[in-house]
Amino acid sequence: MLTEELTTDKIKDLKKPVPVNQESPFTFEELFLSVTDTKSQITYANEVFVNVSKYSQQELVGQLHNIDRHPDMPRAVFHIFWEYLNAGKPIAAYFKNLAGDGSFYWVFALTFPCKGGFLSIRLRPGSELFNTVKDCYAKTLQFEKRKEQQLGDKQKAMEESRAFLLNLLKKEGFSDYREFMWNALQKEMSYRESILSEGMSEEKKKTEKHIVPPVLVKVETILSELVLGLENLQNIHNALIGHSDYILKLARSILLLSLNAQISSSKLDQDDRSLSVVAEKMGEQSVDGEKRLINMKENIHHLSDLIAELNFEIISSKLQVEMTIDFFKELEKQKFEKEISLIQSDEVINLLYDAFMPRLDVISKGIGKVPAYLRDLMNGVKDIERFLLVLRFIHITGKVEVARMNDDANSFSTTFQDLVNEIETADSHLGELNEVVSDNKDSGLMYTAYQERLTNLIANIDRR
Repeated sequence: MLTEELTTDKIKDLKKPVPVNQESPFTFEELFLSVTDTKSQITYANEVFVNVSKYSQQELVGQLHNIDRHPDMPRAVFHIFWEYLNAGKPIAAYFKNLAGDGSFYWVFALTFPCKGGFLSIRLRPGSELFNTVKDCYAKTLQFEKRKEQQLGDKQKAMEESRAFLLNLLKKEGFSDYREFMWNALQKEMSYRESILSEGMSEEKKKTEKHIVPPVLVKVETILSELVLGLENLQNIHNALIGHSDYILKLARSILLLSLNAQISSSKLDQDDRSLSVVAEKMGEQSVDGEKRLINMKENIHHLSDLIAELNFEIISSKLQVEMTIDFFKELEKQKFEKEISLIQSDEVINLLYDAFMPRLDVISKGIGKVPAYLRDLMNGVKDIERFLLVLRFIHITGKVEVARMNDDANSFSTTFQDLVNEIETADSHLGELNEVVSDNKDSGLMYTAYQERLTNLIANIDRR
């Protein structure tokens, strides 16, 4: 490919097309790639971007990336988008774009800060969440326009619109944009992988060794398998978080019950001091149990955080590696054609490698930690089962003592009934938690194997 470098003063003032209700189509296997500088000026646009956007490469390169901004997009989305990028963080977002002929096309964009600017990879969305997002965007746009009229201040209207959009996402079950973004990534990539697994074009399948480094193809295969396995990891994450909240509540409830028992025992006659011993033992166990329960809650959160991180890193690197493979093919296909670009093709390749190489290391180390976390959780479940057995024994002993005492022990009877209620609820949660961990104990072996394969491949990646 022959690269014609443009000077940075070639920023064009293109006339905005009139939007029409017609889609500019592209397939799920096609990926957009663009590189921009720090001022959002396009320095590189791949063939897919050129074809779908209905602009020539000559028109795109050197232009600001908002060339494709559609009037149906709320400004609040761009506000969030640039918040992340200006903070040096990658971000994923849905965009409705405007093509040069007025048609539209939706993309799910994953954008990363890179050397000298930003690298963006965009795919076709199709998950159920995509329909929800379109509805949220439409409501946000209406709100935004209404606020602009009311306030007469676009900046304030955008800030209120941002809060409105985040509130809509919260109603859909996402605590913040970060959680929404991770879930959207997982759903869109799982959907895309399921579509591609049903059939891929011959062009996409072609990976001649002299064009694409074979090690990259192997890495992409592993990452594709990991993407399809993310739903399982996400299910583990969701189940664990639900039980984690209850575990802390249980620790506090048992501690409170033990304090009530000790207070009640201090009011008893000297002849009824046997209950004081029971209350004291209950107090000792509650302190020990609280430590075990809090430790388990921490283990759950560590695993959940790891799963969330792996979710983002696996999907990001999968897209980046696939895009690198596509870029090598495009270079070969157009090697005798003149390409318009502000940066050399070697520089684009380096940016792509710089993007995914560190992530592969993070993934390799991360999936290697999953088996240990699952073992710790299994041991934690057994610890708490033993703790609940001791509490049951205390409950039975207490009931026997209460039965032979006078009415002064009635408060104990209530306390012990509350205790057994907590134990039964805890047993239910523990059974479900044990099922989650047990069902996934073999996952540990699977991720150990993935780590070994990925580590070996990383060592063999030779950057051109």
